[in-house]
Amino acid sequence: MCDNKNMQRIGILGGTFDPVHVEHEALARAALVELNLDKLVVMPTFISPHKTEAKASPASDRLNMLNLAFKDDEKIEVSDFEILKEGKSYTYQTVEWFKAQGAEDLFFICGGDMLTDFKNWRFPERILSACTLAVFARENFATDFEGEREYFLKTFGKEFIKLNYFGKDESSTKIRVYSMLNLPLNRLVSQKVEEYIKDNDLYKADDYYEYVKLTLPEKRLKHTANVVVTALKKANELGLDKKKVETACVLHDCAKYLDYKSIKDFELEDGVPEPVIHSFLGAHVAKTRLGIEDEEIIDAIRFHTSGKPNMSLLGKLVFVADMVEEGRNYEGVEYLRELYNKSDFEFCFKECLREEYIHLLNKKGDIYSKTLDAYNYYINKKEG
Repeated sequence: MCDNKNMQRIGILGGTFDPVHVEHEALARAALVELNLDKLVVMPTFISPHKTEAKASPASDRLNMLNLAFKDDEKIEVSDFEILKEGKSYTYQTVEWFKAQGAEDLFFICGGDMLTDFKNWRFPERILSACTLAVFARENFATDFEGEREYFLKTFGKEFIKLNYFGKDESSTKIRVYSMLNLPLNRLVSQKVEEYIKDNDLYKADDYYEYVKLTLPEKRLKHTANVVVTALKKANELGLDKKKVETACVLHDCAKYLDYKSIKDFELEDGVPEPVIHSFLGAHVAKTRLGIEDEEIIDAIRFHTSGKPNMSLLGKLVFVADMVEEGRNYEGVEYLRELYNKSDFEFCFKECLREEYIHLLNKKGDIYSKTLDAYNYYINKKEG
């Protein structure tokens, strides 16, 4: 527990921290200095009310990793307050408790992307009565800070502090996915945290992850991991089941290095070009070898390279994530990534399809019929 006696300026940085990563550490140390804090309390949640994903890792593991990450920081303290309280972790309860312990100036640190949703938090007025929000901008999240400032003043009669710190777009999801695919975690977490994850086998891979680990080289595994992470960022916004999204993305390239001629029960449709074969074969492998019965997942794998008319939302997401994941490097990809992060998803999908069509045109080869049909279905007829 944090001893607030003689501590006038206290900052609270909350989160699931599953696991704590280098961006969390950088933010904590920057906020400590910028807010001139006597103490920064890092507060892992028991169950975050803002999280909808699967159950978090055990509290003991998350606390252990945080203690390893901040072991040498005298003014940063890891608190088990919300862990011990159990149940959902509501900010108003936490800040009121710390205020009651004697903190004169209390600051709750959060990303600017949370400002627009703050009005939906439990008892926002009580939060602002007990503390001041200290907000930082984040990469790939557009926040209208001036507009939010006006809203806060009008609605709550109080401003927030805009920190100079600019957060990088790192996520604990990325670390978990990388870990499940045995990819290096250097530059994502500290060495001590990486060792803890590996020593405790913290993020266990399911059968689908295990299969691609056996069939794909590291470079393609990294692409696969990035596609998973990219797609999961949009899953909630699009109202998609995150497990279905994850499964489709993990397996989208599962047949990339298989020879379709060696798969006796696989029949290739006529007219499928060489670069697209792995998608059709991947759908076959997912269904017949890995037991995937969900036809929406199978369809998303089958058409993630070519596209087709009347794609499902899941299919569109896998198609787009495959094109814009952080490892892709081609002319125009930055534009598409910006659309993905900040614009209407359907518009982004159509722009990705347009980019694919133009790329194939420039190669001056035959365009696969499904891709041409998709282009005409989504773009050409709309513009005609």
